[in-house]
Amino acid sequence: MPTGAFLIIVLNQAYSGDGASGPLLGAALWSMGLSAVAGLLALCLPSAVVSHTARRGAVGLQYALAFAGPALAAIDFA
Repeated sequence: MPTGAFLIIVLNQAYSGDGASGPLLGAALWSMGLSAVAGLLALCLPSAVVSHTARRGAVGLQYALAFAGPALAAIDFA
């Protein structure tokens, strides 16, 4: 869902207005990428190493970063 919203926002900004994406597109891309890394960490680390609370925090971080990506991409100061 967030990836689809990200693509729609970026393509809409590219085809309307001045033809450029917003200034925070790079930060939005990093946010989406780090979201995947946080999700993989939550999934792959063994239960003996990571507590349930830490795993739950990693999943929360994954979702926060995933939804921050489209929000950052939607910011356009022009």
